[in-house]
Amino acid sequence: MPLTQGLRISDLLQLKWSNVTKTHVSVTMQKTSDVVSVKLPTRAQEVLQFYRNSGARPSDFVFPMLRSDKDYSNPRALFRALSSATAYANKDLKSVAKRAGIEKSISFHSSRHTFATRALAKGMPIEYVSKLLGHASIKTTQIYAKIINEKLDQAMDVFN
Repeated sequence: MPLTQGLRISDLLQLKWSNVTKTHVSVTMQKTSDVVSVKLPTRAQEVLQFYRNSGARPSDFVFPMLRSDKDYSNPRALFRALSSATAYANKDLKSVAKRAGIEKSISFHSSRHTFATRALAKGMPIEYVSKLLGHASIKTTQIYAKIINEKLDQAMDVFN
């Protein structure tokens, strides 16, 4: 389920309920300042609705790894809070991967790669993937297209 649409963890951690409607999520990407509004897949809508029903306020963070009662207007304080939350998220993710028997080293950033390669493999135009990832240049997104091309090349090896 592409709940994150390839968002960077820093953008995901800053997502507030005021950014989420029943069908869309709007994000101002921290790295590029681009505003992206993305339609949520049905399953993501259901999951978010479940958590919204728990009494969440518009000013609350969707993923409460940052404190809603704390002022993050100081860039240094925000950076420290995001770095700490990212470290915790990645530590937990590695623990889950280990319990699941996944031996590959993964981090939250792996979800961006997975989203991009899956979106391209399913036929989403590279321009759309680039926009969703918040890439300033489509050349950055073309890295993922090369991965897809390598998979296609490997698939053709069945004829050897």
